[in-house]
Amino acid sequence: MEELIFYGDDIKIGRFPEDTRLFYANPPENPALDPIKAIQNALDHPVGAEPLEKQLNSRSRVTIAFDDLCLPIPLMQKDVRGLIIWELLERLERIGISNDQIRLICANGLHRKWTLKELATVLGKKVIRKLGPDRIECHDATIGDRLIDLGTDASGNEIEINRAVDESDITIYVNVNFTSMNGGWKSILVGLGSWRSIRHHHTPKEWNGVDSIMDPAHSPMHQALKEMGGRVKKKYNIFQIETVLNNQVWPPLIEGLLSPFIKKHRGDFNKRLLKVAFGGASFSPQFMKRFIRNRLRSAYGLVAVHAGDIDQVHPLTLDRLYAQQNVVVDAPVDILILGVPNMSPYSMMSVFNPILLRSLVLGYMRGMYRGQPLVKEDGVIVACNPGLEKFHPEHHPAYIDFWNKDLENHMDPEFCWKELSEPYADNPVYLEKYRHHFAYHGTHGLINWMWSGMALKQVKGVILAGAKQPDVARKISFTPARNLDVAVDMAKEMTAKDAVIGYQIIPPLFSVDVGGQGG
Repeated sequence: MEELIFYGDDIKIGRFPEDTRLFYANPPENPALDPIKAIQNALDHPVGAEPLEKQLNSRSRVTIAFDDLCLPIPLMQKDVRGLIIWELLERLERIGISNDQIRLICANGLHRKWTLKELATVLGKKVIRKLGPDRIECHDATIGDRLIDLGTDASGNEIEINRAVDESDITIYVNVNFTSMNGGWKSILVGLGSWRSIRHHHTPKEWNGVDSIMDPAHSPMHQALKEMGGRVKKKYNIFQIETVLNNQVWPPLIEGLLSPFIKKHRGDFNKRLLKVAFGGASFSPQFMKRFIRNRLRSAYGLVAVHAGDIDQVHPLTLDRLYAQQNVVVDAPVDILILGVPNMSPYSMMSVFNPILLRSLVLGYMRGMYRGQPLVKEDGVIVACNPGLEKFHPEHHPAYIDFWNKDLENHMDPEFCWKELSEPYADNPVYLEKYRHHFAYHGTHGLINWMWSGMALKQVKGVILAGAKQPDVARKISFTPARNLDVAVDMAKEMTAKDAVIGYQIIPPLFSVDVGGQGG
């Protein structure tokens, strides 16, 4: 059988064995008819907290923090974060709070900082005009006088967050729950956390490849964050606003073209015509494809918004998210085929590199499960992507150094993290570039290498179908294959001739509950 498959920045028609099991995302939930009214209703009726109008007065100091531009993928045509923040600013103005009492902070954690022009993509120009650039900043996880030390939790983990939380009467956090790993205490403790604090829950122990970080009820990382969050909650007033989006990823024009091929119930399609169209597009220069990809905007719609106490809001968020994203599958497969677009959270408005490819396949795509993964422990993943060696020198300098200098002697994820995390965190060149030149923190590439490496231990191997640079595939511990046919044959040799084959049709991104196992 032939199916549509995403391959880097191209779309291809792949030939699959006839007995391949096809796994589709749920259809998109209907979005709110009036997102503004949904936001206003959540703010008027917060969960476990008083409305802002009852908590604040004209003397109140307010910090508004928001998730950075790494999510959702692609970014929204009209981002809900901008809508919420505009509503917040209008309410604060009615209370009598002036702009000079408000700080707006992009909660980028160890991600790169963003330019004001990039932030406008999420915030909208109205928000930037109303507050002015001097009241808008990106979080810094490394500068001591911008952080507040809250001591340690019961496990001895240091807790350090942005000092603005300490200097405000309330911190309002605006979140987008694109996956179930986001939101809850992760918002404050990672988005506004310091490296010194984040290093305790971003380790091989918490990101072990067994307990999915998409499964908060069982993830060691989320348990550590919950314990840390208890200390923050005792001291500060945190007002969390969480949103859930549907999975209507494509804008209408693209949706009309693709929907017959990526939906469970579909009609016939002209394969020959599509092969010609997609084949012609594949000859476009790579820089042009990257330019288009970075400007692609999604049609995700708001399906739920809740505000108030984090511990009461987040379960409501997860319930709605699971209803949209999670698909029940009866049993895992021996061979899992994935189409892998060049779209990582960490290549947003940037370049997709080989370390991000490995992280996307093993960390995100394999890790989108509750209970157990879709591919068996002794199974094989077939990932379709060209695997090109390309890095953004400004955004990913530490990635480049690791790739060129240290990777060869640090293939093992646990050894890599133990030996390199602190030296890379303390490297003055990486610190300077993170603080002032829009680079990811020195350890960020190591986190992705560690996370994907722990997951790699849980499968027999990963085959990169359509690998254009075989040495690059081998360098990230993938086995290169010329095309999908060859890759499937190789995977059968590694498992069994009668292996059960599955194709998880992504995008849109979705999670699985294998055997009906949920949180």
